[in-house]
Amino acid sequence: EMGGAVAAGVEMADIGKPKGPSVGGKKNVAFETDKGKGGVATITKPTTRRKTKKSLDEDKEKEWRVLLHNDNVHTFDYVTMAIVKVVKTITRKKAHRITMQAHQAGVATVTSTWKSLAEEYCKGLQMHGLTSSIAPDSHFNK
Repeated sequence: EMGGAVAAGVEMADIGKPKGPSVGGKKNVAFETDKGKGGVATITKPTTRRKTKKSLDEDKEKEWRVLLHNDNVHTFDYVTMAIVKVVKTITRKKAHRITMQAHQAGVATVTSTWKSLAEEYCKGLQMHGLTSSIAPDSHFNK
């Protein structure tokens, strides 16, 4: 019979406690067990992130452009379909114009938006096999 206190060789008192050396991950990670919350383990990591001047400037950017680069691999129809699927606000007609511009000029702006959404759109286009990147809007001549 398995007693309520022992399960798979682990004592209930051991749950939430660090078990020997950690495998992989960062060193100097502290474990704290909060007795008042039913054995919930809180992991605190040392903070060592430093921002460079460039990334601080980029964080202030309001608008980011999603860029589509010409690749000479995919058909116009495929690229147009991918843009419409990924950026739901773009019509087929506009997506076709963007595709043509990328083909003729080598690169085209798909849309401008805030950074996190621009990154999402960029990844979505890349998942369709397209070459895409983002850049701060201020880097472009208006």
